[in-house]
Formats: sequence, structure tokens, C-alpha cells
Amino acid sequence: MLEWSWVSDPPTNMKYTPRCLVFLLFACLVPFPELAHAQGGARRILFVRGGNGSGGFLEGGSDEHLSDISNFSSAAGNHGFGELAELLRADGFVVEQVQEGPSPTETPIDFATLDLAQVSVLVLGSNNATYSTTQRDLLVDFVRIGGGLLLISDANWGSNWGDAPTSDQAFLGPFDLVMNQDRSTYSLSRAAGDFIIGGVDQGAHPILAGVDGVLGTADDIDSFDGEGVSPLTVVDLLPGINPVILARAKGTIRVNDNPNGGSSRSAGPNDAALVIAELGQGRLAGHFDRNTFFNENGAGTSLHQRDNRAYARSLFAWLAGPLTHPYGAGKVNSGGQRARLAASGNPAPGNPVFALTARNALPHKPGLFLDGSRYDNRPFQGGRLLVDDFRRLPVLRTDASGRARQPFDVTLGLVGSTRYFQLWYRDPQDPTGFGSGLSGGLRVSFVP
Repeated sequence: MLEWSWVSDPPTNMKYTPRCLVFLLFACLVPFPELAHAQGGARRILFVRGGNGSGGFLEGGSDEHLSDISNFSSAAGNHGFGELAELLRADGFVVEQVQEGPSPTETPIDFATLDLAQVSVLVLGSNNATYSTTQRDLLVDFVRIGGGLLLISDANWGSNWGDAPTSDQAFLGPFDLVMNQDRSTYSLSRAAGDFIIGGVDQGAHPILAGVDGVLGTADDIDSFDGEGVSPLTVVDLLPGINPVILARAKGTIRVNDNPNGGSSRSAGPNDAALVIAELGQGRLAGHFDRNTFFNENGAGTSLHQRDNRAYARSLFAWLAGPLTHPYGAGKVNSGGQRARLAASGNPAPGNPVFALTARNALPHKPGLFLDGSRYDNRPFQGGRLLVDDFRRLPVLRTDASGRARQPFDVTLGLVGSTRYFQLWYRDPQDPTGFGSGLSGGLRVSFVP
């Protein structure tokens, strides 16, 4: 069986002639075994937990105050996110956790060592380590290609008032957002007009309309609350980034300008209890308090108060996003277009109509879909290779309009995985001289 030598790192001087490319395409008709698919990736939520001894300065420095997803305590006070984790698992998510190094060094997570391609939502909650611009850029790229990022702050996720918001700020800057310090306790409600921002009613947004996305049904979010809250502020500095406030902040804001207790001001129109932003194919949300998601009998509030439970479900569902995400730009072909991918049908086992589709390729040309377990973005054939660790789907030919369709057998082994797809097709008049075209990518999350 012919194997392509560029699965890992293509040589920089590699160049296939059109004849060689056709040979490669048709050589792929030789059968090959299925890859072992990564498990638990499609709807995976990954929480970043602070290190031992690095949190809870207001209440004795107990590690328990770091809101561990394995902590199910229902005793009164500050405890865990165990019930939240179970709630999300019941909605079909795989919920996991990584932990920063212990105090006092508080070693940050090296996100480059995590397979973020298999994560749908990353939660920066009790993190309070110092993160570099390299780590920030990794998470910005994670969002850009379809990931969801949730940030929550709290004084008890740090050794002083400034630890937690400062750790979050490394990631919020590229989204025109600032995290403030912990102060005040209040609820937000539809009836009080707290979802009306600048005269615009945001209450029909999917997060506030519930998991069915339809306003006026039983799962609408009419009220949620927090205890000792850390609202966010929209600063609107960068072009192309447009955060949207869905629920306004109230009362007094404690600015993160002094680690031992910041200056105070009244909440204004740019201050948010819930704010969202979108970048590329991905989504970010900033929520004002961890206590909203505590186990039963949590300090001040918990999942069992108001509509907090329904709010948690719809918030994470929105962050996880749709099951398919186009990403990356295709290579301009000799027809002056970039081929793009989409999917039809639900990517679930037993669905006979799920298929990959491509358009804007060239008419009547051989090609094939690459099916990868990881995202990539490196030079190849005069364009960008957007998949890694891949297998080749059967060779096909585009139709008279430059479209291609590949039915896909969704096996049980694919459930809980994320795959990345790209079309590679022949382009004899390729402007770059490589004789081939490359589409944009498509991220697909497979579900039960």
C-alpha cells in the first residue's frame, strides 16, 4: 500500500507534478484499515483548576474552595462543581479537569501539550497562574477554529484580590474584555430588564432562551444570580472584535488595579454580568461568578437557585457550538475560487444521510477527502494543510459545477470524537505550479 510521506512534516522542497498527483490520488483506492479514533473529544469540556494551596485566601486558603469537579459536597459554604459536572455529563458531554502547579510557584498549564483539537469547551475558572503570550495565542487559535472558552473569576481563586482576574486577563485582552475583582452580590432577571442592553433586548439569545433556543418555552432563563461577583468590562480596543453584553452588571465595580483591593466605581453601560464574543468559528463567554454553579447549599447561591441549572446547560451548549465548524481558507484554484466544505445530516451513528460536501473546486477532477484526528495549519502544495494524523477517504470526481459529495459512515467508534476534514483535488493549471487544489477545513463533532 502506498503511504504519503508528508503525514508528519512535509519537506519544504517537496513538489508533485500533476502526473504524480493523479497517481497518488488513484493509488488511494487501495483499501486501508480504519484508524483508532480519539475518544471523548467531540463534546469534551475541560476545566482548568488552580493548584493546591493557591486559593481561598478569604476563608483560610482551603483547596476545597477551588471548585473541583470531583467535589460533590452539599454542606453549607463554598464547595465543588461536582453537580455541574454531572449535569453536563447528562447532556452528553465528557467532563475532565487539569490542574496547575501548587502554591507558591503556581505553574501554569502548558496548553501546547494538551490535545485541544479534542476539546469543545475550555473553562478558565480557578486558574491563577501567570500565563505567557504564547499560551494566550494558543487559546485564541483554539477559539478561532471553533472552540468555546469560558472565563469566571472569584477572590477565592487566588492568594489575594488580584490573582484570579490577573490570570484571566492574559486571555481576555484579545477579546476586548477586562476582568474586575470580586465584589457585590445580586441577581439578574428578565422581569427587571437586566437583559436589555442599550435599548436592545438580548433575552432571546440562545443562552437566555434555554437549550431549545426558543423564547417563550419552559426552559427560558428568567433569572440567575451570583454571590461575591466579578463582572467584566468591554473596552472595545481592537478592530473586528465586538463583545456583546447579554446581562448587565449592577452596583459597585472593584477595578483590578491593586492586588490588595482595587479602586471602586459604579457599574456602567460597558460592565457585564454575562458577556460573549465570537472570533472565527469559535465563541467566548465571561460569566460573573462561580457560586452560580456550586453544589446544593453553596455559599449564597448554587445550581439549585433561580434558573441557575437551566442557565448552566444553555451556556455550555452555546459555547460548544454547532456540530460542524468550517475553518481555514482554501487555496485559490485556477478558476479563481477557494473550495469550501460543509456537511449535511446529523453526525451521529445510524444516520444514513450524513455526508461531506465540497463546492467551488474544479469540474470533473479527481480528488479525495482527508480525515484527520487533529487540526493543523502548515504550508503544503502552495496552500495550507489543515488536518493532521489523517486517513484518506476513497477517491472521487467532482461534478460539472466543481462540487463533490462523500457519504460518511458514522460508526459507534466515532461517537465522542472530533474529526477534521479537507478536500485535496487535482488542478492542472494551479497558479502555484503544484498541480493541486486544497479546500478549507471542516471540523465535525460526532455525537450519540
